[in-house]
Amino acid sequence: MTDVSGAGASEPRGLPPVDKVRLEKSMRGIYSVLLILEAVVVLLVPATISRIGVGLTGFRLAAILVVIAGLIALCAFITKPWAYAAGWVLQVAVFLLGFFTWAMFVLGVIFGGLWLAAGRLHRDLRARPSL
Repeated sequence: MTDVSGAGASEPRGLPPVDKVRLEKSMRGIYSVLLILEAVVVLLVPATISRIGVGLTGFRLAAILVVIAGLIALCAFITKPWAYAAGWVLQVAVFLLGFFTWAMFVLGVIFGGLWLAAGRLHRDLRARPSL
């Protein structure tokens, strides 16, 4: 039988090794982009809230601005070991903004899912052998 995959007999089977330094830099970029995108989306919430229900109160605006500041500030600390857990705290905070407008429940679930997917990708890539 011939080998149709094109791989030689001397190549190891399984997943290819990963450069751990490049992996960490790449994942920091993915986490940061996700946080900035989320901050931009949350920044649009006050315009929505001002048109419905009670409107945009001082407390609501302050809560939204604190979450936005947290999302942006976490980008600066994404290299710290506690940053992933802090990201989960912010994901919960975004979800809780759903009490101001129901759409934030949906967006909180979406961004929480993206944060979870990025974390799993990071974990799976770290488990590969190093170059």
